[in-house]
Amino acid sequence: MTARPTHAAPVVAARLLLALALLVGGGRPRVAAADDGPAPAVVQQAIDKGVAWLDHRFADGFPDETFHGPVELVVLTMSHAGANLKDPVFAKGVEILEKAVPRFTYRTALQAMALAEVNPRRYQSKIAHCAQWLVDQQLTGGDWGYPGPPDGSYLRMDGVTVPPPPRPEGAPDAPLEKLVIERRTPIDKAGTVKGDFSNTQFAILGLRAARDAGIEIPKATWKAALDYLRKFQRPDGGWGYVMGGQPDEASYASLTCAGICSTAICQAALGVKDVRGDAMVKKGLAWVRKHLDLERNANVESSSLIGPRGWQYYHLYCVERVARVLGLADLEGRAWYPKGAAFLVAKQLPDGGWLDEPGPGAQPPYFQTADTCFALLFLTRATRPLTGK
Repeated sequence: MTARPTHAAPVVAARLLLALALLVGGGRPRVAAADDGPAPAVVQQAIDKGVAWLDHRFADGFPDETFHGPVELVVLTMSHAGANLKDPVFAKGVEILEKAVPRFTYRTALQAMALAEVNPRRYQSKIAHCAQWLVDQQLTGGDWGYPGPPDGSYLRMDGVTVPPPPRPEGAPDAPLEKLVIERRTPIDKAGTVKGDFSNTQFAILGLRAARDAGIEIPKATWKAALDYLRKFQRPDGGWGYVMGGQPDEASYASLTCAGICSTAICQAALGVKDVRGDAMVKKGLAWVRKHLDLERNANVESSSLIGPRGWQYYHLYCVERVARVLGLADLEGRAWYPKGAAFLVAKQLPDGGWLDEPGPGAQPPYFQTADTCFALLFLTRATRPLTGK
């Protein structure tokens, strides 16, 4: 995959310790009982092995050469898995994010998400910078894409930077109760640049993290994103990939779940109280009722736009997000967590990582990091419901 490195994105993400515990070194969060799935101790063992895999993989540091650099996703994942600053890999990742300048959609969204999990008060200004970048980089169609030259190569290093938002005159350095972001000059007034669905749904996740950290996002940003989601919801209620303004020829599970989650976030930000009752959400859930399979990314093989990978671990993270955002223990009659956890425990590799079934040809090294992180984000039930509970 080149021009569309889609769903492994953080590049291609809740059970977080309190910020104080993260800073002074607490233990990992206990895994809740999983009903008919694996025993909590088995799930916790899988989480611990996955974190150990990340520690080993990045013991010598994090690469920073592409728009799919791993550090943001790894920090987000490890924070949900209970890592603390005594872990040198986690501590190094946090240090990098403290200084990182937003440049790419995936990485900026994940930077906001990760810092909001580590300590939203301490890093509020940096999260606001990420939010400013995302607001400024939204395209005319309400979507987001790869900023900079239109090149989908995994070797790209040239992103787009924007200055941080100004703090109110006389404001102290301490976190503010609310920071307000305002849209600056659109990057494409003519509307000729088109983004893609995957960048867009991660941008929405990043903006949600910023909003939860007390940063006010323009209503126009949420509305434009919602209009984009509405435009590309297929007649059957699902979503497929969208690239350069061209929709997929089929709906499939991962992006249908991503579409439902993104819609719910936008609607909640626009003041809708009952997001489950939203017409777009209900249509999406109807698709899920017919097609969802926890052991495969249903109907992905019908996609006309993405490559031969099944994107199963990305799919499970999408399932986790929509179920958690909507506060659902059962996802349209399916006990999503125990069945998904059983699948992940069975598929974990002996070294502690996860890797999807490869397609033909060489796979970028980032894929196994992403697959492992997506599996851990599912197992830790990383996404907070919109209720905040």
